[in-house]
Amino acid sequence: MSAARIIYGTAWKKERTAALVVSAVLNGFRAIDTACQPKHYREDLVGEALEELVNKHGINRKDLYVQTKYTPISGQDRSQPLPYNPEDPVYDQTRASVATSLKQLRVSYLDGCLLHSVLPTLNQTLDAWTALIELQDEGKVRKIGMSNVYDPRVLDHLQLESGHAPEVVQNRWYEGNGWDPDVLNWCKKHGAQYQ
Repeated sequence: MSAARIIYGTAWKKERTAALVVSAVLNGFRAIDTACQPKHYREDLVGEALEELVNKHGINRKDLYVQTKYTPISGQDRSQPLPYNPEDPVYDQTRASVATSLKQLRVSYLDGCLLHSVLPTLNQTLDAWTALIELQDEGKVRKIGMSNVYDPRVLDHLQLESGHAPEVVQNRWYEGNGWDPDVLNWCKKHGAQYQ
């Protein structure tokens, strides 16, 4: 499914995540955003909700847009169980994170998967991006993109080095960042969805 016009975000819902996701979908949401980041998200409970929606409420999986994010170690709480080995290279972390997400969400594919942020170096960001491209080629992810990227040169770099432009960009869009005009214009120019 293509992303809906409005996406239900699942951060900070804690133990209420499953009930709130079910309620959101039953009240009209058809897109759900989460992340493989235990300190802010409960992907396992999103998965529980998805299973309930399909099995008890007759919602078809294909009618839902399910999106998650790979969060680098800098965004993780090391006191929580990590979705990957932090000693592994970024490429392997990204693949392990997506495998964890697929398992926790109880789905066979993701409609969208984003890098949660720019990594400490452009090379690391490109390594994670390369993993997402391969996961897309394998059919495990349909759309790939980035979150929290406010410099369009990073997006250009990914496209130039990989030959694959981000299809989705998820940023904060508010007065405090001037409404993110540079990245918004980049998305318009490259046909990427801006969330």
